[in-house]
Amino acid sequence: MKKKNKKILYIEDDPDARALMADIIRHQGYTYLEASRGLEGIRLAKLHKPDLILIDLMLPDMQGSEVTTHLKSLPELHDIPIIALTGASSQNVREYVLTAGCDGYISKPINIKEFLFKLEEFLAGKREFVPPEYEKEFLQRYNVELVERLKRKVSELESLNKNLSRLNADLIASREELANYNDLLFYLNSLANYLRTLNDPQRLLKILPEQIVEGFHLDRCVIFRHDPHKGVIKPCSFFGEFEHAPEGAVLPFSDQLLQLVREEGGLLWIKDHHQLVEESLQDIGSFFNTSSFVISYLQELGRHNVQHLQKEETDEDFDPGIAIDERYVIYLDKHTRQKNFATYEIRIFKSFFQTVAIIYENMQLFNRLKYLYKIKSEEAIRDGLTNLYNYRFFIRELKKEVARTKRYKTPFSLLMIDIDYFKEYNDLHGHVEGDNVLKTISRLLELNTRQTDVVARYGGEEFAIILPAITKKKALPLAEKLRSLVKVYPFPDKVHRVPCRLTISIGIAGCPEDSKDHVELVRMADAALYEAKQTGRDKVCLYQG
Repeated sequence: MKKKNKKILYIEDDPDARALMADIIRHQGYTYLEASRGLEGIRLAKLHKPDLILIDLMLPDMQGSEVTTHLKSLPELHDIPIIALTGASSQNVREYVLTAGCDGYISKPINIKEFLFKLEEFLAGKREFVPPEYEKEFLQRYNVELVERLKRKVSELESLNKNLSRLNADLIASREELANYNDLLFYLNSLANYLRTLNDPQRLLKILPEQIVEGFHLDRCVIFRHDPHKGVIKPCSFFGEFEHAPEGAVLPFSDQLLQLVREEGGLLWIKDHHQLVEESLQDIGSFFNTSSFVISYLQELGRHNVQHLQKEETDEDFDPGIAIDERYVIYLDKHTRQKNFATYEIRIFKSFFQTVAIIYENMQLFNRLKYLYKIKSEEAIRDGLTNLYNYRFFIRELKKEVARTKRYKTPFSLLMIDIDYFKEYNDLHGHVEGDNVLKTISRLLELNTRQTDVVARYGGEEFAIILPAITKKKALPLAEKLRSLVKVYPFPDKVHRVPCRLTISIGIAGCPEDSKDHVELVRMADAALYEAKQTGRDKVCLYQG
């Protein structure tokens, strides 16, 4: 057989030794195979059926002698020569490996010339044997050592199996915990999305305890309102099983407890009675008859947007009916279930309460902005002194009424009103009393017209009223009524100490009867007003054209 057709398998864990052997074997023209572990060597031997196997006695997964015994037990590999190549220096190592089934022994470090010579000999059929007189002794010793190694391996496997069983149990528990974690995360996300659809912060606080108890499998949840000035908390909503109903309870909440919660990032987890070191905590635990619970302070978990908004607003903008700086404490436990919280549950609670705090703040911010928008919108169309519609809004509505008349043929009337001798009253009594007169007359006009009518302050002591769907003729009685109401009203007279009588003059124009142009309509109603003033005041005049 030519060299190039002969295959040599080298089983060795040292990569440097394998690289050196590869150079030597290939240089001699042999086909070189290598394996770094015993099991890999067995697989390659079965696959390639080499002409010679070189094996190191010390392998990572099993001893070389064990690999040899296994290979020799296979009929298809029984006749392949196996040579032990090792640096082991123990006594009788050569006899030991030959007893294990090796056909030869070469010690390390090798002499290349001598090694190649022996290689040729073993390939040519040379075999080494243990002398018959020692064979039985070494075989018995080898079998004893093999049995001992097998016992150790069995023991190691049993230990490994126990570890695997424990690991498997831990994995099952972890899988269940992960499933619970995922379920809670899914519920948290669904609940957060639902809470975002609400517009009322108080409704959120009302429904939250029930959602928390049922969704997170708890026993009790209470939301307290914190009064930092008195250092107490009072329940505002709750759900669950209670030995004593929390409604009406007043529990202490000291600055020290608040600091503890802050140090924990807004959520304090009390695991057992050893952590009940603060007096307020002891009182809370005593009230709920438990030593394991969670306290979360919403304000510490939020972004404080609303508080920032409050600082930016002026005093006149602030509406005390809208609560801005409300502080809430959330309490929850598993008291009746006799279960402790898991660490992952605490992480979820903290994440959830951070979301709730932000949602709550956003609701407050939205409601506050909506309120301010309403105020600013009213300010944009209202006169600051009389609270009637202002000139800008009046002109806009007048244009709309003209357009409606042109389209639907519905008439309307325009009243222009002026207070008679107002300047004299104002000069005599002062601007404050003059302003009060303007406010009073504005109120009289507003109370004695329809909600659909537009009552506006046109400027100074002059007013304008748009009367939709009323002709000029039908507007006359209403105008007379308004004139009479003002005439009999007892305005204060601080100079003469008796009620003062003031009067108004009114001019009326109609659309489309007099004009279909809003500018012309104002001019015509103003002309009628001028006529009333010129012909004696305290009168109502219709525009005559």
